[in-house]
Amino acid sequence: MPGEIIDSNAPSLQGKLPKRPEDLPHGLITPPEFVRQLVAKEKAKFPPGRVTVEIEEQWLNDWTLQYYFDCLGYEVLYRRTPQGPEVLAVGFDEMQAVYKGMPLEEQHKLNIWMW
Repeated sequence: MPGEIIDSNAPSLQGKLPKRPEDLPHGLITPPEFVRQLVAKEKAKFPPGRVTVEIEEQWLNDWTLQYYFDCLGYEVLYRRTPQGPEVLAVGFDEMQAVYKGMPLEEQHKLNIWMW
């Protein structure tokens, strides 16, 4: 479904481009209503019980990241949560700073979203 969330009102497409990583959202990002509606619409395509909580959470997190970061060219380091993605770093430099000194087993618990 990548590329299907093209909303001209999305924050990633507002203002001047290019955007700097430090100017983009960090921390827990609440999914916009647009993404919540998209998840509900997609879930309705399947028989009841077919879309697990894990799949729904994955859609919610991935599509929220797409909404905020699509077309900007940055990788995003995040944790998936039921409330939406927790963005830890945007771009190479921030990612390296987060990884520095972090045990490998902790690094493996993180996710990378790529445009």
